[in-house]
Amino acid sequence: MGTLMRDNRLTRAQSLACGGVAGVVSRTTTAPLDVVKVLSQVGTFHCKKGFLKTFQTVYETEGVRAFWKGNFVACFRLVPYSAIQLSAYNKFINLFMDDLGQVTQWGVVVAGSLAGIVATILTYPTDVIKTRLIVQDNCDPTYRGFLHAFHLIYKKEGFLA
Repeated sequence: MGTLMRDNRLTRAQSLACGGVAGVVSRTTTAPLDVVKVLSQVGTFHCKKGFLKTFQTVYETEGVRAFWKGNFVACFRLVPYSAIQLSAYNKFINLFMDDLGQVTQWGVVVAGSLAGIVATILTYPTDVIKTRLIVQDNCDPTYRGFLHAFHLIYKKEGFLA
């Protein structure tokens, strides 16, 4: 069984920055898939003829920019999400580390799980806004952007929305 050794090559700030940049690049690259996935999950008119046809329908009805609806919010979410997850993971790893600086495989799994839970809870409101921005029709939008969506959701539906 392998163990994890303490690694001090990166400072906490460098680790946070690396996590944030990696999250933005991966999210922007996969944004079109996420838009189609969300539309399919919600069941809008775009997805009535199947997953692949949804790409064509979105392009024909809303244009190529529609594939990146909600991407700014998702990137805004991913920077803190990745940073929080990576930072929390390092904290949990240090908690599970023995006197020799080693962590068991189960310690690594538990640390990763707990870090994901912490990051998800703290960034969930931005995921709600991203979904609302994706689902809205670009031709007649309900929300003008991230801050407008946040304000309207909070004003009309309250804190728990």
